[in-house]
Amino acid sequence: MKKLVLFLTLTTLFTFVGQSQMTSNTNYDTVEEDTFGDAPWKLSVGVNAVGSLGTRQPFARLGDYQFKYPLALAVEHKWSRFFSIEQDFTLNAYDVNNEIDGGILKEEYTYISTNTYLKYYFSDLLFKSKWVDLYAGAGFGIFSVNELNSSGNLALGGTVWISEKIGVRLQGIGKFAVNAKDRQFDNNHFQYVLQAVFKL
Repeated sequence: MKKLVLFLTLTTLFTFVGQSQMTSNTNYDTVEEDTFGDAPWKLSVGVNAVGSLGTRQPFARLGDYQFKYPLALAVEHKWSRFFSIEQDFTLNAYDVNNEIDGGILKEEYTYISTNTYLKYYFSDLLFKSKWVDLYAGAGFGIFSVNELNSSGNLALGGTVWISEKIGVRLQGIGKFAVNAKDRQFDNNHFQYVLQAVFKL
């Protein structure tokens, strides 16, 4: 009889704790959703256009940007309402007879880069809307055209949500290379990215 009472007491206790934990998790998820406005993890897949025209004007001669192998992948973790960290990978190429910083290429060069960004989401400060997220970011990366180099990066972009879990993102990035004056190809450049974004 004592074993039965002990069993029923423990069962009731574990059931109560389990229900409390479920309620606590539900409340946390609700708070997280209200606070963050979205899922903490996102995966982005799309294309990029990259240029190196020897100009400080980000929209100069947009038709000269390269679009040969335009793969762009990114994983992002948003840990608060305003801040997230992102790691990306992009692939592209400069074709023969295209221009880099005033020089005409005599062979094809592959462009590869990977970058880490700290992003600040500011659209909630401007207006209340769940269908768009605007952000600015800064970070660093490594890239290669003819040789390996590193860069400090500034980014500006936004995501338009077409459903609860899927969005479309446009991002512009200015990459400021280390020892840019000493590099013929691997120097300052701009890059634009268009991606589908998936909340995980």
